[in-house]
Amino acid sequence: MTSHFRRIDLEGMQPCELASQPAPQILWVEIDQLLIDDRYQRPLNAGNRAAIRRIAADFRWSRFTPVIVAPAEGGGYALIDGQHRAHAAALVGIKSIPAMVALVAPEEQAQAFIDINTRQIRVTGHQIYRAALIAGENWALACRDAVAEAGCRLMTSNFSTNARKPGQVFAIATIRALIEARQRAAVTAGLKALLEYEPDSVANFSDAMLTPWLKAAAETGARADVLLDVLRARRPWIVIDAADRLADEDRKPKATTRRDFFVAAIRERQANG
Repeated sequence: MTSHFRRIDLEGMQPCELASQPAPQILWVEIDQLLIDDRYQRPLNAGNRAAIRRIAADFRWSRFTPVIVAPAEGGGYALIDGQHRAHAAALVGIKSIPAMVALVAPEEQAQAFIDINTRQIRVTGHQIYRAALIAGENWALACRDAVAEAGCRLMTSNFSTNARKPGQVFAIATIRALIEARQRAAVTAGLKALLEYEPDSVANFSDAMLTPWLKAAAETGARADVLLDVLRARRPWIVIDAADRLADEDRKPKATTRRDFFVAAIRERQANG
């Protein structure tokens, strides 16, 4: 077996008893037979319609999971989960979609909707980034390369604080947001300055530092050498401490105040040449 595959492994897990219930069926169901119960299903607002258009614009069966339905009284199927997918399939002209048919009463259909939408295990940003790298998505490659150009590494897994090393960057959301805002140069310059300022520091690459620092670098457009001068003159954690005290006094968000303090320090250095 190829090394990057693994089998289902239940070692260390306590077995659970399966509740008595009829086994579901897997069928191809005509979209015209699907019914949406407005008593518990979400209405389609502008945001929902935009999400449907995004799915339809790049529809792939490899990204389509079967919808979950239940037989409805009088014929047809009540759509429990998959409203967006069903609409997107219809939007591209598909007539039938795969569905898991659960034999449950209407009240249990609503409970299934709640469970599906609240109890699922969320995919982390690191897992999405890792998969996006393998898929060759442009945003992931750009994030990786911008961080690497600074001599750092954008990590595909989260580590405990004690296991982290200098130059390892875990702030996936911050890096992605800046890259998508066309601030790749700021990401590289900001990280490069931090690494040169204290090559052995782990704390300097925490989210608490990187988010306000890199946003300030993006807002000012400062070069790496200017950013390095600011770090040496102001000592970043002292800047953050001062920003946090003011944020507490003014009852303002700390992340915003930290960014503003860094922006002020950078602009002062730029003004003084």
